[in-house]
Amino acid sequence: SYAATRLTGTANQGAKALSGTASTLGLNATASGLVNDTEATYDANWFHTTGRGLGDYNDDTHHSTTLNAVAQYTFTGTGIQYISERNGDMGTVDVYLDNVFQATVDLHVSGARQAQQVVYDKQGLTRGSHTIRIVNRSTSVGIVDAFRITA
Repeated sequence: SYAATRLTGTANQGAKALSGTASTLGLNATASGLVNDTEATYDANWFHTTGRGLGDYNDDTHHSTTLNAVAQYTFTGTGIQYISERNGDMGTVDVYLDNVFQATVDLHVSGARQAQQVVYDKQGLTRGSHTIRIVNRSTSVGIVDAFRITA
């Protein structure tokens, strides 16, 4: 036999983080802002690779070994993180935001491969539409894994 109990109080609808992930729950939660590499646009010199098993977001990346190959993504928000991989066979990429050069990012690292690395981070943008452009600066590998958008 079960007894009924009346609940009182107010529901907690605030955002709650799910530990160890980029997910949030609750009515006031915003999306994680994580955008897979497939949402960006690429010139003909980038290649999509899936099922890599190397720890990439969504187990896929876009990569290029062509000098000046361009990838870009237009987003709405106040910040962006460019997420890539770092490894011994990688080179440098230039990052532009709204057509203004921001930084040259070195993706080369000695030792073990590093997946899902934040290699560029820009916060405090005016809320609105922005475009990030990644330009491969060598014939070594350049990779786009994901972007994290700050609303």
